[in-house]
Amino acid sequence: MHRRLVLGVLSAGLLALGWPVTAQPAQMTAAEISALLSGNTIVGSWSGTDYQQYFAADGSTVYMLGDGRRDDGQWRVNAETNDYESWWRSTGWTPYAMVRTEAGSYAWINGDRLEPFEVLSGRQIE
Repeated sequence: MHRRLVLGVLSAGLLALGWPVTAQPAQMTAAEISALLSGNTIVGSWSGTDYQQYFAADGSTVYMLGDGRRDDGQWRVNAETNDYESWWRSTGWTPYAMVRTEAGSYAWINGDRLEPFEVLSGRQIE
């Protein structure tokens, strides 16, 4: 019985060595975030709600929900923490980590899940 257990564990270990290792999302640096967002629009879904957001080079931002509701705020990046930070009247300044996914796309970290988004060149919302 003991021999079967040892052989089973050994076999499982050998099989595990052959399994592909999935890449983890890589947190972006402040410089990467700034270059990606500045002057561009992103399109995504946050907790199931579709949105678009434009990031002006002067630090202003426009957030547009899929139903047409709009909010104006501010954005910046924190070079010490590599976080994106947004300011809205309802919340004040709030930090978020941003990652590059294994598929080569981008996502916000929202608690224990990723919120993917697509980057569109320039201002794509009014």
